[in-house]
Amino acid sequence: MTTITVTAADTAQAMDKIVERLGDDALILETVKRNGRIEMVATNDPDDAQTPAPASNAAQSAPTDTASAALDVEVGSGSPFTDLFDQQMINTIRDRGQPAATAADHFVGRANEAAENIDVLTELRSIRQMLGGMMITRPEGLDVTLGHAAPVRLHQAGFSSAAIQQFHQHMVGLGDDEAVSAFTNALADRVVHDDVDSLFDSRIVFVIGSSGSGKTTLATKIAAYFKEHGISERMMLAAATGPGIGASEDIKTYARLLNMRAMQIGVGEISTVIQETSNRMIIDLNASPEDARAAISEVVERLGARKVTVVQAIPGGCSATMISQQCRRYRKLQPIIALTKLDECEAMPAELSALALEGTGVGLLTGTKSIVGGIAIATMPILAQYLQENATQ
Repeated sequence: MTTITVTAADTAQAMDKIVERLGDDALILETVKRNGRIEMVATNDPDDAQTPAPASNAAQSAPTDTASAALDVEVGSGSPFTDLFDQQMINTIRDRGQPAATAADHFVGRANEAAENIDVLTELRSIRQMLGGMMITRPEGLDVTLGHAAPVRLHQAGFSSAAIQQFHQHMVGLGDDEAVSAFTNALADRVVHDDVDSLFDSRIVFVIGSSGSGKTTLATKIAAYFKEHGISERMMLAAATGPGIGASEDIKTYARLLNMRAMQIGVGEISTVIQETSNRMIIDLNASPEDARAAISEVVERLGARKVTVVQAIPGGCSATMISQQCRRYRKLQPIIALTKLDECEAMPAELSALALEGTGVGLLTGTKSIVGGIAIATMPILAQYLQENATQ
């Protein structure tokens, strides 16, 4: 006896393939639609067509455990609840199949059943999409005030579930408004860098970031800030590039505007150049993460960590996913993060959640304009107020 699986453009073609391989006595066990094609499972063994036996005790207990674990969590793609839901959809569809006498006698009925199965799957997928983003709570949470609860308000404002869970202890035992305020204060405290002043004491400042993040403009603004506040008069702007990366003339243009010296060097020359000058250097480093880390580590080894600061440019309009990736890429360097291009797109709660969980601390805020006076120092009270306004809208 044989059980086979065939795929075809439609049910008629799939049935033709089954009859060709198993004969007119073939029995249809299952019909599903996958990736736009019909998939049929058939057999010529009547015993295989019987309704599947109940699952083992361990398998039967799994839904209860999964449903229990789903309490007080966000329902979304990949959650235990939706995984259970998907499995129940599959089991329901399979249970609908009944033994058939012969393929020849029941082809028409099977075709209708296949269409019904596809309709059911489509409807269940629609229900699953509606469940996405919903929240499940224990019975004591089911009252008219649920929509005003702090975690729900924060979730609706756009803060990530991971961030809400991370700082949940700050909200325990507080009223809803007080809990929201406590959460935003705790998140703002985590987001803001705790030692921005170290930037102003450094002899070498490296500015790193992905292409298009605004790091060349940021390096110029840092140099202008130093000059404007009398932190240092003897400064140089430098552009260091990695192998295969073309040097830009922008740094020379900006240096002329600030009446500063400028130079272009290769990433492998940085360590030598800093030993030949006593000037403070702001270096726009345009290289691969690996080359950047190697060059910076060499300078830190020569001068000491206190004389070197790394500033990472991250555009304010980046997605939370992109922010997490960029933060992980340079985390070993422990950079001060500068949010750039904030006049084009603000950093929203989802992005700030990513910075709180993955970042090494935001110290600088800047837009795309105004070289002189174009940098603001990030502070916890200002950021907390911004987050509070977003959470209470």
